[in-house]
Amino acid sequence: MKYLIKTIIIFFFSLTISAQEKYTISGSVYDNSSNETLIGASIYFPDLKLGTSTNEYGFYSITIPQGTHAINLSYLGYETINKSVSLINKLSIDFYLSEGSQSLDEVIIESNIEKVNIKTAQMSINKLTSKTIKQIPVVLGEADIIKSIILLPGVTSAGEGASGFNVRGGAADQNLILLDEAIVLILRMYLGFSPFLIQM
Repeated sequence: MKYLIKTIIIFFFSLTISAQEKYTISGSVYDNSSNETLIGASIYFPDLKLGTSTNEYGFYSITIPQGTHAINLSYLGYETINKSVSLINKLSIDFYLSEGSQSLDEVIIESNIEKVNIKTAQMSINKLTSKTIKQIPVVLGEADIIKSIILLPGVTSAGEGASGFNVRGGAADQNLILLDEAIVLILRMYLGFSPFLIQM
């Protein structure tokens, strides 16, 4: 019976000691320049693997064992604070974070200006070579050059079952088709037309 009573006393005494070994550290996190509170700032104790974050008022509170602990305080766009805190009783501490800035190295884009033709004006040209046309899968026979043109940007089909095509919103009869700089077919019902070049 005596041993049972001693065991119970030791048990409750150990609970009392362990309960007294934990204290609460709390405070607020502010912007160093404007003194505005920071919402969602992270407060982390690496050795305890415990942490918390500030609420909508910039306030934080966490209960940890007593002792000296390293504290890591971070917030996006601000410099991280690493310091040591000695906790022997309830502690209230505020933190002030400074904005962090990062400087990037300059980016230099160079180009060979001698390859740029600035003497004569040139319209937009899309080239479709015979090698590319031969790589297009076909069902029977040879590849259709006219249908192959539809693969180029800005070119759409004239419609289901139609053999023509539209270039950049123009009509099918406004296209100028050249084969080795010779006119193959030209249909112009209007004064303006969209030139389209096929180079073989």
